[in-house]
Amino acid sequence: MNTTDTPDSPAADLPDLSRLTVAVIGAGNMGGPVVTSMLAAGVPGERLRIANSTPASSERAAQQLGATAAASREEGVQGADVVVLGVKPYQVTGVLTELREHLGADTLVLSLAAAVTLEQMAGVLPEAQPIARAMPNTPISVGEGAVGLMSTGLTTAQHDLLHALFSRAGVVVDITEDQVHAFIGAAGSLSALVFALIEAMTDEAVREGLKRDLASQLVQQTVRGAATMLIESGTHAAVAKNGVSSPGGTTVEALAEFERQGVRGGIASAMAASMERSRELTGD
Repeated sequence: MNTTDTPDSPAADLPDLSRLTVAVIGAGNMGGPVVTSMLAAGVPGERLRIANSTPASSERAAQQLGATAAASREEGVQGADVVVLGVKPYQVTGVLTELREHLGADTLVLSLAAAVTLEQMAGVLPEAQPIARAMPNTPISVGEGAVGLMSTGLTTAQHDLLHALFSRAGVVVDITEDQVHAFIGAAGSLSALVFALIEAMTDEAVREGLKRDLASQLVQQTVRGAATMLIESGTHAAVAKNGVSSPGGTTVEALAEFERQGVRGGIASAMAASMERSRELTGD
């Protein structure tokens, strides 16, 4: 896996996006955060077009996200440098069939669908059409997410453009399609598991007597702080865990119960289930 430079790194020599035109077909639960991330990366709102299922939906999304509404999908992709497909997996090939005559020869087509391969996309589009896939998670909307990028046959400039579009998303890595299922388990679906864990910890803090707003604040900050500490220090999670575990103390008792309840195994099983479902959807 290759990780992109961080946006503030001096080594990051990313393309200028100020004259780029991007069309997003389907700015919903995943397409919306992608729009937010691309706007933060430097795509101007007036050059980022949203085409949802209806003109009214496109207008609402554009107003909410700070982009521009397209009257139709065809209008949205006309003259676009990049077309992002945020539609459901079962809709991807149909949308590509509908739009292929309206794409420029150099238009980069980027799918966010988990279950549609590059080969399937290539089978619908004109030969030599630049294509790629992105597997983002929703925290990209606040610049703290993860994105796995897959592509084939892109030029160096197109590859750099792809990374530039997600330069404010968080961590961006190049992966192969063979790795996509593991990526979905480790990042794509994992944010939902983290949300569930935070919810459970908050509920327990309330049960123990804290007011919910205080419980939420404490749990969320602790989770954020723990992750930031690992990222900034480079410390292994096991080492950090042992460092706060005093003999006979409250933390080791909590960790012992954690293991007795099988939480570690439950998390591993949930991640494995996500990966297996990804394989099923793709037909692997």
